[in-house]
This record gives sequence, C-alpha cells and structure tokens, in this order.
Amino acid sequence: MCSHGDPSRQEAGVGKIFITNLDKSIDKRALYDSLSAFGKILSCRIILAEDGTSKGFGFVDFDSKEAAEDAIAKGNGMLLNGKKV
Repeated sequence: MCSHGDPSRQEAGVGKIFITNLDKSIDKRALYDSLSAFGKILSCRIILAEDGTSKGFGFVDFDSKEAAEDAIAKGNGMLLNGKKV
C-alpha cells in the first residue's frame, strides 16, 4: 500500500491510499470492511476491467492523513483472501 492523491487534499488532512495485489474476489464492501479499522473511510473503489472483473487494485480515501498512514503501516502485507496486499 502507498499514499497517493491530490496534494491539496493531503494538506487538508485527507489521505488516499493505493492498494494493489487484491484477490479478484475482493469487492468494494470487503475492502471497506477490512480497512475501516484504521479510520473513517470517505470512499472506497476497486478498479474494474471492461468486463466488470477486478483489475486487482483500488483506492481507499480516509478522512485523515493519520488514518491513511496507519493503514499503510499496519496493513501493508496483510492478507485479504489469502493474498498479501
């Protein structure tokens, strides 16, 4: 996981993280539920292919930079459906 996003939003205290290596069966709800322990999530998105299947990565936007940093520090390498993210 790593931090990404619009720098102006980062300065405003909002933290967006990029998550890769997601199992194709992980949906938006499962990702939200897995990462909500790190802080309040404003949005959660999994990138889909044209056929509607997951491309294996997504973005989670937390309400604070601290929550995003906590998710990166504690969530990096965590297992979701048997795959390290």
